[in-house]
Amino acid sequence: MDHRSETVTTHPSARLLIGVAALAVLTIVPTCSAENVALGRPYRLSHPPNYPYCTDAGDTTDLTDGVRYNPRGTSLWTQKGTVGWAVGDQLKSIEIDLGQICSINGVSFETAADNRSQGTFPLAVLVFLSDDGTSYNYAGNVINESVNQATYVVHTFRLSELEEQARFVRLVTVRGGFYVFVDEIEVLGSKTQELRPRKRDLDPEAVLKAAQQRVPLTRQNNSSLALLAHAEARLAAQSDQDQEPIRHARATLERLKSKIRTRTEAEKINFRRGVPFTDVDQEICGVIGKYLAATSKSKLMLRTANPWAALMPFDWEASAEAGQLTLMKNEWGELALNVTNASASPVELTVKTQGPQPGAVSVFEVKFVEAFGFRIRGDALMPLRGKLRIPPGMTQQVWLSIDTRSLRPGHHEGLLELKGESTSTSQPFSFTVADVEMPRPKLHVVNFSYMHWPVAKTDPKGVERDLREHYVDTQVVVSSYLPNPVADASGSITQPLDFSRLDKYMDLLPDTRLWIFFMGFEWDHRKMRPIPGDARREKLFREWLSAMIAHVKQRGLGYENFAFLWHDEPSQKAMREIVKPSTRVLRSVDPRARVWIDISADNTAESITEFDGAADIWCPSSEKLEWAFWKGKRTWFYDSASDKGRSPSGHYRYKLWLGVRHGATGNGFWTYTDSSNLWDDYAGSPTYS
Repeated sequence: MDHRSETVTTHPSARLLIGVAALAVLTIVPTCSAENVALGRPYRLSHPPNYPYCTDAGDTTDLTDGVRYNPRGTSLWTQKGTVGWAVGDQLKSIEIDLGQICSINGVSFETAADNRSQGTFPLAVLVFLSDDGTSYNYAGNVINESVNQATYVVHTFRLSELEEQARFVRLVTVRGGFYVFVDEIEVLGSKTQELRPRKRDLDPEAVLKAAQQRVPLTRQNNSSLALLAHAEARLAAQSDQDQEPIRHARATLERLKSKIRTRTEAEKINFRRGVPFTDVDQEICGVIGKYLAATSKSKLMLRTANPWAALMPFDWEASAEAGQLTLMKNEWGELALNVTNASASPVELTVKTQGPQPGAVSVFEVKFVEAFGFRIRGDALMPLRGKLRIPPGMTQQVWLSIDTRSLRPGHHEGLLELKGESTSTSQPFSFTVADVEMPRPKLHVVNFSYMHWPVAKTDPKGVERDLREHYVDTQVVVSSYLPNPVADASGSITQPLDFSRLDKYMDLLPDTRLWIFFMGFEWDHRKMRPIPGDARREKLFREWLSAMIAHVKQRGLGYENFAFLWHDEPSQKAMREIVKPSTRVLRSVDPRARVWIDISADNTAESITEFDGAADIWCPSSEKLEWAFWKGKRTWFYDSASDKGRSPSGHYRYKLWLGVRHGATGNGFWTYTDSSNLWDDYAGSPTYS
C-alpha cells in the first residue's frame, strides 16, 4: 500500500464565510489495493452540522458517497458535498456502520484550512473501532503530520498500517480553531468473512472521555511536528558543502519524528515560556544547535534586524536591515537585533544597554508563541527581566523600545551588551529624534480593551497606562456594566437606576475621550429593545435612555464623549429589526445623542442605503470602506481578525494610512485582550489578543 497523503493548495477566499474562488489544481491520488469499505455506508453524527455555506440535507450521506472535493469549484467549505461545524463543543463524533465486521487497514479524512480566513485543520481526528457498537478500542489519530495551514490548502490525512477489525468506525474530531470541515472519509480494508466479534475496553461513554484525555497529547504532538518541519525546511535550504552535518541532522530529526508519533503521555507545559515547549522540542533545537556548532565560526551570532520582519526560531541568517531610525518627538520607536545560539547547549545572557539617558530605551525579548493552525510566530513582546535564555540552535530577538518623550532632538547612540559564562558580544545602535513634534492624533482609536477580562483585572493601572501611552482613547462598555431597570407593568421605572458598576468601570479609564455603551440588544436581556406594537418596551426604553443620558452628563460628558451601540456587527435583518427602531426612539428622546454601529456580516453597498440615518458614526470593516454610502458621513473602520499570524506592519500600521485615504476619523482593532488563554490557542477558543 502507498501511504502518501494528497494535498491540494490554492489561493484563498477573501473571507472564510464567502470563499468563492476558481481553483485549478492537480490532485495526487494514492494507489491502494485495499477497498473503501465505508463507500455508501450510513453514519451517525453526534452534532448536527451548522456551517451555513455547506450544510444541506445531503450531510447525512456526503461523507461516504465517494464524491471528493471539486478543485475547480469553490472553496471546500462552500461546496455542498462538505460537512462543517462552527464553534460549539470541541469534540464531535462521526460513526460509520460498515454493515459487517471488516478487516481495517487505514482511515482517511479529507479537510481544508486557510489561516488567513481563520480556518484550521482539526486538532485531532481520533479513531475508535468496535465490532458490536457497545465496546470500543482506540486505533490512532488521523492528524499525524505537519501541513502548512498559512494559505488555502485541501489535504487528506491518513492513518495507515492498521491491523484491526471492526464494523463500527467512530471518528472523534477535536476542534482546534473555530471550525471543523470534512469532505470525504474512507475506511480502507476488506469485507473479510467469518471474523468473530471481539470485546474491547471502552464502552460508548468512555470513548468520549478517552478522547478528551488525549487532547493535550495530540496538541503537543502536532506542535512538535510543526517545529520539526521548520527544522527540516531550514536544513533543506543549506549549501551543498555541509552535506555530512546535514545528513546527520536529518537522520536525527527522522528518529525524533518517530518518537513524537509514539509518545503516550503529555508533558506539563508552561506556554508562557514560549517555543520550545516540550522535551522533544528541546531535542529538535539541539539538532540544529549541533549543526551550527559544526558549521559556524562563533558560538553566538548577533545581527541587526528589521523589527517588523517575520522571524522563525531557526532563521539564523535573517538580517533584514531596518535602515536609520528617525523619530518625531512624542513618538514610540523600535530597534531589533537577532541573537543566535550556534552551539549544542543552551546559553544564558545578561543584556544591558549603554548610551541614551535612563528610561528612554527599554529592553524586551520576543518570545515565539503558537497561533492556531500550529503557526509559530515571534509575537509576544515581554520585558526582559533577568537573563535572556536561548535554547541551542535557536535565534531570538532582542527588541529595544524607544520612548522619545524624555529625549532632546538630535542623533543618539548606544551600545547593547550581551554577556554569558563563556561568550559575550556587543552591538552599537543609533537613532535620531527630529525637531518635529508628533501631535496628539485626532483619530479615535479603540481596541476593545474590556477591563473585566483577566489581564486587565490583574493589572488595571498598568493596562490603563499602556492604553493611554499608545493613544487608545475610546472604550466600549459591555452591556453587563449598564444599569438594569426595575419597572411596573406599564413600563414605568419604579426605582432609581444603579449606576455604581458603570461609574466604577469608567473611573478606571479617566482619559477616555469617547465612551461607547454596548446595549447587547441581540440578546435582549433587559426586555426593552423596541418591538412594533409593544408599548411597554418602548416606554421603558425611553425612560432608561433619559436617565442614562442625564447620568453621563452629570459625569461631565458632552454629546461628543458618548454614543450607543445597539447590536454588534448587525446583519441586514438586525439593522432592520433592531438598529433602525432603536435609533428612532433615541432621536425622539434626545436628538443630539449619537449612535455608533460596526458594519460587517451580510450588509452590502446596496442594502446599507436603506438605513441612512440609523447611525451617527459608521464603523465598517475595512473591506467595505470603498462604498459610496460613507461619503459625507462620519466614518471609522475596523478589522476583527488581528490574530498572531498577521504582519504587524501590514495589519496595523498600513491600516492607519488606509483610514487617512478614506477620510476615516476612527480606527478599531479586535482586540487588546480577551477571555481566552493569551498563550495557548488550543486551551479553548483561539485568542485575538
